Amino acid sequence: MKMLMIICPETRQQEVRAIIAKHDVRGYSEIQNVLGEGTTGKHLGTHLWPGKSVLIFTVVASAKKDELVQALKEYNESLLAGEGLRVFALPVEAIF
Repeated sequence: MKMLMIICPETRQQEVRAIIAKHDVRGYSEIQNVLGEGTTGKHLGTHLWPGKSVLIFTVVASAKKDELVQALKEYNESLLAGEGLRVFALPVEAIF
């Protein structure tokens, strides 16, 4: 099993949810109002550094991980400059 941590602009969260659903992933959790800085710049929710992100977590089978990561990678390529999407895959040792 793999946990995917998907960080996306809050303006794109509906589209990311749709990609997740299209790949038959039914369970996920979200954290709203994520602030940070990365290669696409600062997203601090202020006038000087506008924008916020959303962090979406989902746990999928290892085989499903490759399919979903590829779809998110293709989606990321269609985003505008400064609209970074980041996906991190982590091993899951236990679920209860």
